[in-house]
Amino acid sequence: MIAYAMAKTSYSGEMVRNTKRVILTIPGAEIADAVMGCGSTTGRNTDKAEKFGIELAKIEGNSIKIPFHSRVAIQCSLKEYYKVGDHYLYICNVEQAYGNDAEEALFAWNGYSKLHPAR
Repeated sequence: MIAYAMAKTSYSGEMVRNTKRVILTIPGAEIADAVMGCGSTTGRNTDKAEKFGIELAKIEGNSIKIPFHSRVAIQCSLKEYYKVGDHYLYICNVEQAYGNDAEEALFAWNGYSKLHPAR
């Protein structure tokens, strides 16, 4: 199992609650600029992959695509979620995990204002 939190207003969260499916990714450093752009843009009316030039890859058994430059992708089904302040806490069952050793993992900190590869 894995858990994560997202703002109640998040379009991604709305989609997870509707479809009961999610793929959590740790993006690769190669798409750092696109990741920052995606984090400040809603997907409600924008195709983020197209807008930021993110190449997508299919994963077996799922219609959701992941960024080609992903260090890790974790395919999950939503088990339950809870209101926690101004966020929802999503608790998911992990169905499959994928990894690409060739990609350098990208992480955010300082309120998501900084992105840098983890070493």
